[in-house]
Amino acid sequence: MERIKLVYGSPDEVGVELQKNWDRMVDSTKQWIEILNFEPSPQTGMTPKSVVWRKNKSKLYRYVSHREYKYRTPVLIIYALINKAYVLDLAPGMSLVEHLVNEGYDVYLLDWGDFAWEDRNLGFGDFVFDYIRRAVLKVCQYSRTDELSIIGYCMGGTMSTMYAALFPQPTIRNLILLAAPINFAYAGMSTIWLDAEGYDVDRVTDTFQLIPKDFVDAGVKWLRPVNNFIGTYTRLWKSIDEGVPVDAWKALNKWVNDNVHFPGDAYRQWVKDLYQDNKLINDQLVIKGNLIKLGNIESSLLVMAGTSDHLVLPHQTRAVLDRSSSHDKQYRQFDVGHGGLVFGTRAKKQAYPELSRWMAERSNRVGRD
Repeated sequence: MERIKLVYGSPDEVGVELQKNWDRMVDSTKQWIEILNFEPSPQTGMTPKSVVWRKNKSKLYRYVSHREYKYRTPVLIIYALINKAYVLDLAPGMSLVEHLVNEGYDVYLLDWGDFAWEDRNLGFGDFVFDYIRRAVLKVCQYSRTDELSIIGYCMGGTMSTMYAALFPQPTIRNLILLAAPINFAYAGMSTIWLDAEGYDVDRVTDTFQLIPKDFVDAGVKWLRPVNNFIGTYTRLWKSIDEGVPVDAWKALNKWVNDNVHFPGDAYRQWVKDLYQDNKLINDQLVIKGNLIKLGNIESSLLVMAGTSDHLVLPHQTRAVLDRSSSHDKQYRQFDVGHGGLVFGTRAKKQAYPELSRWMAERSNRVGRD
């Protein structure tokens, strides 16, 4: 009781303070319920765009700019197979795509779409050769250039690295990897869970064939259960209690729970060839009969990682710097988690400006040779 008095004062004052806290919690909970149950789902992917190419369920977007381009070097964005594309265009004011467009870049994004049963046999060879390769050619065709920049986020960065190591033309002038795993020797909790002796990926893949989105989503969330199942809502309550607009939280929460199925062959390769056998960093990965050698990468290289990222540890992405043949390569690290490089206040204030500034110094400007 003496300790309580020192903090709050008399017992009566303690009671008043407890009642205030209770009232705030009740009010916050009421607002939370109203937000989740009665308000419409937030709009995402709002930056204007047009579809310039399609394959299967995938679409290649070219974003509309209402101002003249500053740079002739176009930018193609590649993201993970298990997510929705709008994580990179979450909401106005919280969008990497919007930022790049406003900075004067000619921006494209390859949207994988929603995979279904007929896509179960797609593997990384298909995605690199038949999707990314053709998307690159379309970007160069529409932008009338023979070179481009590629931004790869998460698994999209891993696939972008595969592509860059295999195809010297069109020229990849700049390769930017955001939280992209390259070295899988130690990947934190994922290494323990996906260990070859304890996790039979062949049995899982042969059983499901098309890996259900809920199966993947549960696995990812259980890597940090308290943060993913409880922390999400405590952050919401904190935002409401502090009078902070919750639109950004709603958009992000929508994306977190809006996943897609994972093609079985790609899942098998992701776990067996990368997590279990670590073939990419050791120049042992073969897709469609082609051996991937990271030393073939010669483009300017920017690697960005988050110190609090539990899905892709910083050293997993940084490892590509030592294996590529690039003469111009830099590493940037930020005090953020896995998503903090592409959305959120810190991304907007730190990661976005750093990325666009770095790319500006290495892109051809309009009006210059």
